[in-house]
Parts: sequence; structure tokens; C-alpha cells
Amino acid sequence: MSRIHIYSRRTNWKSVLQRRSGFTLVEVLVTIAIIGVLVALLLPAVQAAREAARRMQCANHLKQIGLACHQHHDTYGVFPPGRVDAPFTVPQGEIIQGGHSFFPFLLPFVEQEPLARIYRWDKRSQGPENQLVASTQLKVLQCPSAEPDRWATAVEDPMNFSYGGKGACGDYGAVREIDTRLVDLGLVDRADNYAGILTRNRLTRFAEITDGASQTFLVIEYAGRPQLWHARRPVSGTYVSGAAWVGGPLTLGQGSSHDGATQPGSCALNCTNNREVYSFHPGGASAALADGSVHFLTANIDIRNFARLVTRAGGEVVTIP
Repeated sequence: MSRIHIYSRRTNWKSVLQRRSGFTLVEVLVTIAIIGVLVALLLPAVQAAREAARRMQCANHLKQIGLACHQHHDTYGVFPPGRVDAPFTVPQGEIIQGGHSFFPFLLPFVEQEPLARIYRWDKRSQGPENQLVASTQLKVLQCPSAEPDRWATAVEDPMNFSYGGKGACGDYGAVREIDTRLVDLGLVDRADNYAGILTRNRLTRFAEITDGASQTFLVIEYAGRPQLWHARRPVSGTYVSGAAWVGGPLTLGQGSSHDGATQPGSCALNCTNNREVYSFHPGGASAALADGSVHFLTANIDIRNFARLVTRAGGEVVTIP
């Protein structure tokens, strides 16, 4: 009897172990729910960290471009023109056919000497003769927060690429000037001079930045082209002309409404990339100043203060945001 009793107890213990060897459905569901909550809590932090890294890389690109502008000044005694149209003479040669942005001037100073050697200053920047250079994607001209390796073709820019060529797009530019309509609207101060540093058909010297190099924009973000963006939303089937980096137009310094639909207006940045300051960074956009520093401008910057930072010789009192 004793032996039989012991065997029975062992058999029952084994049965108990077998019944408790797995998880119940409730336990599985609870575990999945906990994991889901943890992921939901961690995901914004991960995304924020990634965007912080992208913003830092973007600022580094602006730093490189700003230093390249300084090297151009050290070499030739002038900054490059923000955009140059024919006829015009630059240190690199005679401009016979125009439409050149300031980026081709910087190629030797951003480790792109092979492209600089084959670039034709006597031909149209986006024409067939410059197609090899125009179609080269340069990472230093792309903000990591924007879609990479975008193109302007005959679809997006028929005026420049109707012959079948294409142009690699960039995300940085310069502000040509402040539109005086903003003065008439009472949105910006009256100034002695409304022009920026990298303006159209002009070779500016450092001595002409009388507002101070540490208080004047050199290069800003101008992202997302050729697609037209209004207040973080793409405008379907609508494009911004001149998006290729070899001939990208200058930003106009006229602002827009806060929905990006009308210009001029009181919104200085991130409302439209239709020739205005625009980035895909939450809360603002980065800018390189003429002293070589890079600052992050908050999206709610007052257009009056923004205008003071654009003008190189406006005579205004400036506050860096």
C-alpha cells in the first residue's frame, strides 16, 4: 500500500507541472499590452533623437557652405553673387549665358574640384553643356530632414529642362533682399538698404556688411523643392521653378500668410518654400551668418526682426533669436 501511495503522489505532481508549463491567454495579452505601451512611450523619444541628429547634420552642411563662401572671399576678395545673369563678369570668367546660382562658385571649396573644372561659365547653368554638373547630387547641399536626391526635370521645370535634361536639387539658398511691400504694410522697419549679402548680380565685400557679420544672414534653409509646400503640406501637382542647385533662385524676403497661400505676409519661415525660408525641422529653420556661426531660428520669429537679419547695411538694431 505504501508503494502504491507514493507512485500516486508522484503522478499527481507531474500532472500539476504539465498544467502550469505554458502562459494563459490573459497573460499573453497583458504582456503585449505592456510592450505596446513601452513602445508608444519610447517612439517619440527615438524620433526626437533622430531629428536632433538630422538637424545637427543640417547645421554642419550650412557651416561648410558658409566657410566655402569665406574661402571664396579670401581667394577673390568678394563673396559670390547669390545669382548671376548675363552679361556679367565674375572672377571665374565672363558670364555670357546666365542663371548661375552661388553654389557653382563654391565647388572648389567643398572638395568638388573635378566638377569646378568642367563647369561652363559661358553657358547656361541648366543647359545641355552643364548637364553633367547640374545632374550631380551633392550631399552637402541636402538637408537630412528633407527627401533625399530630388530632381527637377521637364515635368517640374519645363523652362529650364525642356531639352530632356535634369537638375539635382538642393535645400539651401540666400535671401536676395527684403521686399519693400512689407515696409508699406508696416510689417518691417524702413531701412537704409534692403539688400542681403548674396544678392543678384553683385559681388559683395566684407567691408560692405555694415550691420555686422554676426547679425547678417549668409545662407539659409530653403528645402523641399521642386515640390511646392505650404505649411507642412505638399501642394499636389505644383512645383517651384529653378529648383536645381546650379541655378536655384534666391529667396525673395517677402514672407507669406501663415497658410503659405498668399505673398507677401507676416510669416517669415516654414509657411511656404515658394522662394521663402523653409525647413522640415520641427519648430524652425537653420541659418548660417556671415561670421561663420550657425543659428536655429524659431518658427515664430517676428518678420520685422527677420528683415533686420537679412539686410547687410540696413542700419537697424538686431536681436539674434
